[in-house]
Amino acid sequence: MKAYILIATFIMMSVFPGLQPSAVPTEYTNAEIQAELQAAAAPSPPSLDLSDREWISSTKAASGGDVIYFSDFESDNGGMTGTLDWEWGAYSWVGDGCHGTSHVQPPAAHSGTRMWGTILNTCYSNLGNNNGYDTCVNGSKNDDSILSFTVDLTEIERAQLIWWEWNDLFGPWDWAEVYANDVVVFQKCGISWVAPTSWVKQVVDLSPFTGGSVTIEFHMMASTVVNYSGWYIDDVEVREAQKAMPGVPLLLLGD
Repeated sequence: MKAYILIATFIMMSVFPGLQPSAVPTEYTNAEIQAELQAAAAPSPPSLDLSDREWISSTKAASGGDVIYFSDFESDNGGMTGTLDWEWGAYSWVGDGCHGTSHVQPPAAHSGTRMWGTILNTCYSNLGNNNGYDTCVNGSKNDDSILSFTVDLTEIERAQLIWWEWNDLFGPWDWAEVYANDVVVFQKCGISWVAPTSWVKQVVDLSPFTGGSVTIEFHMMASTVVNYSGWYIDDVEVREAQKAMPGVPLLLLGD
């Protein structure tokens, strides 16, 4: 039904060039929308080369060190706040309102039964807030779906943010990034959609932000056309990284 509605919308826009649906930002052209629909049928959009970005994370976590923050979201929401599509609760997939059948939802939470997701039990909303998907520069952060929490790193010298994620965003149009004190420390951007097959562990170095409170924000952005399962977050941890012993390198991001 959604496909028929979209096709009808494109026909109306072609016949009446001045007509713009209120849900579609005026900066999006018919060609861009059609390209996304074509990619959904046979995903093959180009990927940007982001290999030189220093914020790209590793799956390696420093051994040892105290756990400063941890939540598996079973007993509560971990003290996090979510806007727009972010929801916390027990996972029980329903899956209505999705575009097509290519989306791949997680089989279960990474641990237990509760986690955060966009949206938790169905595909995310076509919010049209994906400004910057083609450049990986977020030009309008305030309208993103944002999941945030604050951790105190006042007396910490080195620290890491660790989380498990299931990422089923229809890239490159739909994308995600993580901020620490309003600085980008992680992105999923400019990447063609690949069906997820398992939960993935992500590790980001927070050492540049130690010495005070740090606000972590998970931002998710979506187009107005194709929506897949979403971005799911579980088992989030902030851990102190041990100081390196003389002559012994410290395991940090990218090692």
